[in-house]
Formats: sequence, C-alpha cells, structure tokens
Amino acid sequence: MNKFIIASFLMLGWGFYEMSGGADFVPEVRPIAQVAIATQALDPVPFDAPVVTRAASIDLPSFPDPAQAEVITASLVTTPIVQDVPAVQQAPIAAIDLRQVSGARVNMRAGPGTSYSVLDTLARGTKAEVIEVTADGWARIRVTTTNQIGWMAARLLSGS
Repeated sequence: MNKFIIASFLMLGWGFYEMSGGADFVPEVRPIAQVAIATQALDPVPFDAPVVTRAASIDLPSFPDPAQAEVITASLVTTPIVQDVPAVQQAPIAAIDLRQVSGARVNMRAGPGTSYSVLDTLARGTKAEVIEVTADGWARIRVTTTNQIGWMAARLLSGS
C-alpha cells in the first residue's frame, strides 16, 4: 500500500510539471508601474528654539529634632443625603443566603444536573451565595471569592 501511495504522488508531481510547461516554462512578465518621485524641496518651518533654564530650588524646613515636627491629624465626617423617594419605588432588600460547601470536593456545574459540564471543583468551607434552588434539589450559586456562577446539589451546602 505504501508503494502505491508513493507512486501516486510521483505521478501527480510529474503530471503537474508537464502540464505547467515542463523545462520550457517561462514565467509571465508583468509590467512594473513607474512611481513618480517628488523633486521639489520643502522650505524648513521657522521655529524658535526653546530656552532651557534651571529650575528654582524650594527651601524645605529642616527638623533636626523629630519632637519639633508638628503632626496634623485629619478626619472626614460624611453625612448621607437621603432623598424622599415615593413609596412605590421602595422595595424591601432581600436577605442574602450565604452557605458553605459541606462536601470535601464538590463539582460546580454549568446547569442543574450531572449531565452538564463541570465549571470548577469547590473545596469544603468555600462560601457561596445561593441565588435560587430548584424543586429537584439543585442550587444556583455564586462563589463569593471569585463571583463565578454555577449549579451544585443543594444537599452539599450547609448553613454558614
């Protein structure tokens, strides 16, 4: 079989060589475009050379004794601005459901089921925010350290 393949390639190569003209092959001559070269000299743009001067020195106070140095403390007091918002726009803030991974090494998946691909493997004690829990026991979570979102079995999450 190997001899047949080698013979086929040799025949194809010889056929291409003969079809392209063989030893009498002469490449096509393409005309070369003439490029016009500008011969006009441009006048230099007048410009005043900058004058470089030495920077002025600044006299800084010297403190030979550190006890003479004055320490200034500052504090920032802020007052939040509360605007009157109509009662229709005010919504109660939902409590965040934080839990920890209770299994030793738990797969976080792309969807609610073992048929979905594994996005990450989380170690025991990893904190996660539960976004939703499905009826069949899968929890959509967001890992607090990486903000990665995925799915895992809700039974593998314990209260924080």
